Amino acid sequence: MTAASIVRAGDDRDRLHWVLDHLPASRPGRPVSILDLGCADGDLSLLLAERGDQVTGIDLAAPPLALARLRAGRLPADIAARVEFSVGDGHGLDGVPDESFDAAVAGEILDRVGDPVQVLQALHRTLRPAATLVFTVPYGVNEAVLRLAHAAGGGAAERDEDDGTGQDETAERDEGARRDEGDAADRNDRTDEPGGDDAERRRVFYHGSLRHLVEPLFEIRELTVLRHHLAGVAVRRDEPRGTPGFALSRAETAFLQRERHLHGEIAELRALCAELAGREAVLTRAGQDLLGRNAELRAQTTRLVHRMRHLESRLAEYRELIARLRRSRAWRLITAYRRIRYSSLRETPPVSGPQRPVVIAGPASPPPQRPALPSRSEP
Repeated sequence: MTAASIVRAGDDRDRLHWVLDHLPASRPGRPVSILDLGCADGDLSLLLAERGDQVTGIDLAAPPLALARLRAGRLPADIAARVEFSVGDGHGLDGVPDESFDAAVAGEILDRVGDPVQVLQALHRTLRPAATLVFTVPYGVNEAVLRLAHAAGGGAAERDEDDGTGQDETAERDEGARRDEGDAADRNDRTDEPGGDDAERRRVFYHGSLRHLVEPLFEIRELTVLRHHLAGVAVRRDEPRGTPGFALSRAETAFLQRERHLHGEIAELRALCAELAGREAVLTRAGQDLLGRNAELRAQTTRLVHRMRHLESRLAEYRELIARLRRSRAWRLITAYRRIRYSSLRETPPVSGPQRPVVIAGPASPPPQRPALPSRSEP
């Protein structure tokens, strides 16, 4: 198993390999010592150890470091011996000797720490002269910084714009840097809170604000946009040039407000799309129900049509049978018999009332006489 094979598929591989390509690599007899600040699960540290570098990974959270050590234990012994993970705070890097590393990586750190100036000063102290610093920060407003309530530069720059005093850009940046330093301790306390919303603490970086933060301590040799991120390569200065600080210029502030407005519109459009998608789902289900009902009605119509055709076929058969019967001799005889019978019945007059028997009368005869009875006086 190699380090590359255990790098998770969800990581931004292009940005990771860009950082690898811009870090100095070890050569035979000349190993390179690299500090991976904010190493998290150790993806970059393990890849650097695999290519032959001596790597020290430092992160403030212990659980990711435990996973990094577990992943390192799965590698060959010679690779695992070149990487070391420890818990530490990038604001001071306590316990790390001065000028200990030939290069350092600050990936996705400067936008979320309590005080990026202290982090850069700690990196400047622990790096050797002419050492390389590779850093990446989110470029402008993105999904992780939409709720930018406590970002030092954004709030300071907005107050500068509302002030309208007409001061030059340098004065604005210095004032923003002082405000940033004044609020650093409070933000650092919030950073250590468990379960805090990290997106609310992230800063928004543009080219100017990033240069103003980094260049007093490191000379930027390359600064490019890489997949919604600013990626830079800088070289440690022997002596600081000016005071580093984080603040947005007026132009960057206006651009930030425009970006926030556009992201707000995008969020509204997404919510509208989600609502329309819900309505579409309801209409789709209703349409499916109607299609199912329509299919049932069509099936019933088909059955009724088949039944009607069957009945029409039976009716045609009966009509044909009647026609054959009417053409037969038996039908003619029956018809003639019925005609004769009904005609004789029509010629006989109807009889009304009860019938009495007819008596034929003969010659009249006298009624019979009765014999006389004797009287009582005779003896």
